[in-house]
Amino acid sequence: MAPEFDHQICPSCNGEFTLAVERCSECDVDLVPPDAVAGDEFPPATELHCVRVAPVAWIEALSEGLEEREVPHRVEPVAPDAIPEGVEAVGTGELVGLFVDDAGIAVAREIDRAIAAQVLPAQHADELAEGEVESCPACGEELSADAEECPECGLAFGG
Repeated sequence: MAPEFDHQICPSCNGEFTLAVERCSECDVDLVPPDAVAGDEFPPATELHCVRVAPVAWIEALSEGLEEREVPHRVEPVAPDAIPEGVEAVGTGELVGLFVDDAGIAVAREIDRAIAAQVLPAQHADELAEGEVESCPACGEELSADAEECPECGLAFGG
């Protein structure tokens, strides 16, 4: 009996592949029939925990870390006046939020802390010599030693 479907899906990235392919070339996981993928059944952001609101570069790094650990999550734009209570927002301009369910909150916070340690070292500005050029850890834009915010992505530097 012939299969009832004409393609397979990667359960990690939702990529579509022909029936001849067995593993996703991006995720290196076994492909499954389309009816085995649970579509967009992950709850809406309003029913999830917001881990961080930040510029796109930060959230992309956090999302990649979660994908590596196979933690389901949702990424959505967040208006400055709609930042969830108790969530630390970093940067200005176009902000994005990353949301996880109860099962993913611990891993998401662990990864976020690691990113924050790289992006927001408390003494970063003081350690740079006067006039030394540094780059933004989120987008790579060149910054002066006394920069308080990235002019490109809006990431604010703690101090």
